[in-house]
Amino acid sequence: MECRRLLWAAGGCGQGPHPLTPLGHRLNPPVPSLFTFHLAEDWIRSLAGLAIQDAEIAVPDLHLRERGPVLLTHEGLSGPAVLRLSAWGARAMHAKSYRFPLSLDWIPGQSPEKSRQEIQTRRKHQGAKTLLRSGWPPLPSRLWEQLCGFAGITPDERWSKFSREKENLLLRELHQKKLQVIGKSMNKEEFVTCGGIPLEEVDMKTMESRKVPGLYFAGETLDIDGITGGFNFQAAWTTAWIAGHSMAGDG
Repeated sequence: MECRRLLWAAGGCGQGPHPLTPLGHRLNPPVPSLFTFHLAEDWIRSLAGLAIQDAEIAVPDLHLRERGPVLLTHEGLSGPAVLRLSAWGARAMHAKSYRFPLSLDWIPGQSPEKSRQEIQTRRKHQGAKTLLRSGWPPLPSRLWEQLCGFAGITPDERWSKFSREKENLLLRELHQKKLQVIGKSMNKEEFVTCGGIPLEEVDMKTMESRKVPGLYFAGETLDIDGITGGFNFQAAWTTAWIAGHSMAGDG
């Protein structure tokens, strides 16, 4: 095929040689982005379907942290905070083979010091109530009961008899819950890749290749990805619009 201009919009890059590398373009190796976490802990599965509206997830080994809604699933963790974290850490997590520890703060809007003060208040004013029945808004009751169990709290334990040792254990469960990631969602469930043609090899004002005159790019074939699927759709539409108008510009 011979043409004066060609728009390459072939979608995400698969593994293996790319058709454009013989023309002088480099290819940043593609890795999955926007994926969910599979966890080693079985108890998460028993709470599948619970949504935490505001939680903070940290991956200390990768110096990553993200806050937002989190969903507990049959495999582990999902939701906007997890997907954003996977986008920022796509390459680093790939290098770790998707196996790394994370720390979860279930109530980041309340500091550990405030939580400790709340416990003191409950000891004083709700001493006769059991911990499990008291709950801890905004946590779902089933999650609260699970965390209490990890802290060694029995169903009939009351605030008035709540020991300092268990208090420290409970605070760690609320603000520094340790979990182990052992994998991610499968390829068929992913819809975004991190990787592709490097942006420095493209004139972003026209989407024309800086290596091959008359060759233009749009969409997922570029090394560009956003923190949600919507951003990636918008990137595809916008780069296609720019490329199309540029290609038609001089007739």
